[in-house]
Amino acid sequence: MRLALLLVFMLSACSTTKPVVVFAPMLSSEPELSAEPEPELSAEPAPKPEPARQALPRVASPSTSTAVRAVGDETAAQVMTKIAGLCAEIGRKLSSVSAADCQRQALQHTAVSVLNRPIAYRDYAPAEPGNQQGRVLLIGGIHGDEFSSVSVVFKWMDLLSQQAPWPLLLRVVPLANPDGLLRTKSQRQNENGVDLNRNFPTTDWASHARDYWVETTSKNIRRYPGETSASEPETRWLVDQIREFAPNVIIALHAPHHLVDYDGPPSAPQQVGKLNLRQLGVYPGSLGNYAGQDLQIPVVTLELQSAGIMPADAEIRSMLKDLQQWLHVQLSQQAVNSGQPSAPNSATSR
Repeated sequence: MRLALLLVFMLSACSTTKPVVVFAPMLSSEPELSAEPEPELSAEPAPKPEPARQALPRVASPSTSTAVRAVGDETAAQVMTKIAGLCAEIGRKLSSVSAADCQRQALQHTAVSVLNRPIAYRDYAPAEPGNQQGRVLLIGGIHGDEFSSVSVVFKWMDLLSQQAPWPLLLRVVPLANPDGLLRTKSQRQNENGVDLNRNFPTTDWASHARDYWVETTSKNIRRYPGETSASEPETRWLVDQIREFAPNVIIALHAPHHLVDYDGPPSAPQQVGKLNLRQLGVYPGSLGNYAGQDLQIPVVTLELQSAGIMPADAEIRSMLKDLQQWLHVQLSQQAVNSGQPSAPNSATSR
């Protein structure tokens, strides 16, 4: 009798057991570039003081800091080999940009990073050089952990190759901080631990940069401005580009504040794609402070929504189209103010 009751109890228990259901995560429709954590979301947080065990960034002294090294004596084969090596590294790091995507951009370089990686760029010339509306410098990847700022620029380069030439000379730098991106664990700073966007030689750098780092950021190593202004080869190369290329407008991509920032003479774009204008102000050693305030060159900073997830393809196209339209108005106005004839708006998105 006891055995029969035991069997009934066991059968009853088995019949009420619920099956185990394993839920698969919902995949984003937009490709994920990396599992790297998003950078902090505030415009300029004041974090807690760094733990005592955390050493200061490793920075070379000005006398031994890596200089901007000329590469004009390299053969074409050597240049191609260096660019191919850079593209291979980028392809391994970013799921949205393959080595082939990078290689077909026909990049060139005139200087290298701390770790001797090319600081690569490409020029897009107008169809009629005599009908040039102006010069624009487009920069991605100043911060190495903002992956989307690099990937979007590469996507734009593909679109630019498919479009009718813009009536301006466009210099595109897809990755200004190659060492920061291409580390095993990417970081905001360059190889020397310096935040390039706090290292520009602004007029207030000597008087405010270090105090701001110490007092406002509590020595946050992600925002270390360096021992001296323009101490880093990547910064010095960008400063050289601003001086020698002489852009009428500078556009820089960052993430993840989801806005348009603007520094310099009016007027700012009110919207670029889904990004709306919200000016954040400038900081000692920032590009906006140096070029926008000190040199009075309009600087448009596009803060993408995510550092690790790409915008949709339609949004990437929309942002480029909006920038193109704003640039036509901005450069036409600059031409009027300088007494030069403006070029017709012949560039169209496809």
